[in-house]
Amino acid sequence: MTQPVGIGVVGCGDVARAVYLPGMHALAQQGVVRLVAVCDQDEGRLAAATARYPEARGYRDDALMLGDAEVDVVVNLTPMQAHAACSLRAIAANKHVYSEKPLATTMEDADQIIEAARSAGVKLACAPIILLHPQVRQACRWVQNGTLGKISLVRARGSHGGPAWLYDFTTDPTWFYKPGGGPLFDLGVYPIHVLCAMLGPAKRVSAFAGISHPVRDVRAGPFQGKRIEVEIPDNVQIMLDFGDATFATLDATFTVLSAKGPRMEVYGDQGTLNLYSRAEEPPYELYLDNPATGVRGWLSYEESYRGSLAPYLGGQVAPPWTFAEGVRHLVHSITHDTEPLIGGNLARHILEIMLAALQSAQSGRVVDIATTFELPAWTS
Repeated sequence: MTQPVGIGVVGCGDVARAVYLPGMHALAQQGVVRLVAVCDQDEGRLAAATARYPEARGYRDDALMLGDAEVDVVVNLTPMQAHAACSLRAIAANKHVYSEKPLATTMEDADQIIEAARSAGVKLACAPIILLHPQVRQACRWVQNGTLGKISLVRARGSHGGPAWLYDFTTDPTWFYKPGGGPLFDLGVYPIHVLCAMLGPAKRVSAFAGISHPVRDVRAGPFQGKRIEVEIPDNVQIMLDFGDATFATLDATFTVLSAKGPRMEVYGDQGTLNLYSRAEEPPYELYLDNPATGVRGWLSYEESYRGSLAPYLGGQVAPPWTFAEGVRHLVHSITHDTEPLIGGNLARHILEIMLAALQSAQSGRVVDIATTFELPAWTS
């Protein structure tokens, strides 16, 4: 392509307003993309988006936006339940697709999306983009290069209080608590991605799930006071088997208001890796136990030497990395004709894990995982 890739964003809700649209604007200033179009069925959200980003044409119907010849990539920010249909329409219009997570809510839809993208010759990428974060990449390198030895166990957390509990959520959160939504698709998907990047495809899953709070009250924003009947499990506990007696446990809930424990701890026979929980903490800490060298104890890894005159600044410095990096990654894959790290096969495997967890919780049985994936080279 001789000019920056044209982006069309479908869905102008909270994640678009707070993250993706500012990110697309920043990428446009860098010459990576052009923000060509935005689309939303809600007139107020659409008007707010086009007022803030007048360079983008506004559409109420994504079918009309897909007819815009300047749109090369569709960024699908619709509710989870609408992801599959929106992505399939975009692929049918010969557009590359970046989808928010999950790729779909059924395996049949995921398979259809992957096959449609392959047949059309378009690129497909799916959030979350946690694997693109430099600190997650470093953590995966330590696991994969043997720094921790043989991994036996990982504990991970993917929970918060839920969108109805958030003070800064401005759209109606009801759909998060309906079939096709829930904390597993919304939050658990993040640590599951990291686990699979570290350990490879999962083999089996066992889980408990239930509705801990049957009614949720929206606590802030335009929908404050709305009562939501919870129709899906809001409390999911999972165990994953990666083979060779390597297990992982994780929670995916809308029941954790705050936590100080690590987001993830990885236990090997030569060390432990602790991934931070709070912004003021170092991003990761390593415990090493090497009898050959006599090194035994915790160390805080520094990306670059800070020394005593430049202590860790934690949350005082805003990170330049945002979810929009996923779109940058897809654009790079398009212009260099490479496979996205966060491609369809990985997204389908993660989806199968999540659906199998819910199936296990319902049946009381361990469920085997059938899909697999191979990550492109990415650890450099």
